[in-house]
Amino acid sequence: MPAKQAKNTLQIGERLGVPEAEIIEQCGIDRSWFDIPDYQMPVAPFYQLNHEIALASGYPDLGILVGRATYLNIGHLLLYLSSICDSLRQWLNMMPNVLEMYGDLGKAVIVREHGTLRSEWCPTAPVDISNRYTIDMVLSTANSILTSICLHPITITKAQFTYPEPKDLRILTQSFGGNLIFDQPFSALYFDIASLDYPLIESINDTTTTPQNPWQQYVDTVVGDDFLKSLRQSIAYALPTGDMTIDMIANELQVSRRTLQRRLSDRGTNFLQEVQELRSQMALRFLADRQLGITNIAFLLGYADSSTFSSAFKSWHGCAPSEYRR
Repeated sequence: MPAKQAKNTLQIGERLGVPEAEIIEQCGIDRSWFDIPDYQMPVAPFYQLNHEIALASGYPDLGILVGRATYLNIGHLLLYLSSICDSLRQWLNMMPNVLEMYGDLGKAVIVREHGTLRSEWCPTAPVDISNRYTIDMVLSTANSILTSICLHPITITKAQFTYPEPKDLRILTQSFGGNLIFDQPFSALYFDIASLDYPLIESINDTTTTPQNPWQQYVDTVVGDDFLKSLRQSIAYALPTGDMTIDMIANELQVSRRTLQRRLSDRGTNFLQEVQELRSQMALRFLADRQLGITNIAFLLGYADSSTFSSAFKSWHGCAPSEYRR
């Protein structure tokens, strides 16, 4: 998992009166991890870190605070994703990929159920190992995202947790509302399905460092070929979902897979070449924005992790993304 997530937790611990130096040594965390961009640390020290800070501070709702801090730290990434979405329906296709920033802690899925939607957390470790702090952290981040990106407010109708009911529910109620259920088979937030069509808030951008829609800027470089322009636009908008396929793009363009391949062949290119060229060029644009971390750029380009992206970037440009950025 990203070491910067542990750094977030340590900073919250400091605010709660827990000295960073003591906790780092106690949990077996190497401080040098924080000096390496996008370093991936083991999950076990992170679980212990949350547990020790919560005990030392006497603040069992630690995960809620860490989740809110995480949301603020990915704000720049959210702006990029929102620039290519018109509604929550489109945005939710990307949300599980965004929450994969938690790495080996688990994954998030969006499930439709009886007129409602739920953002469900699927941890890799049971609650007796991962503890409630990780669950609270992930749901707090998801809640912050859901309640801030739409023009109309989204109300969480129910929140459920796999852990037992705590003695003090005040912070959980303030965060997720009054409909809280515990000792459930999975942890999730529920919200009304009607919110799928809510428009997203558009950011007002007065700087040149954060293009309103960098994907569209790349697509618009195609002149005089409507098919190729539509293809690149479909690829660009599908990449951040993390599961784009040629069949998905063919369906989006309302042609068969064979027709898509033939039209590309007629133009002296192929689907993989188009995907890689788009990724190569967009990577350069994103790296120019220093507010985006390497891991965030990997997600925007549809890679599962930063190491896979770094290998691809080196094959395109002859150096690692971190070296290019210097």
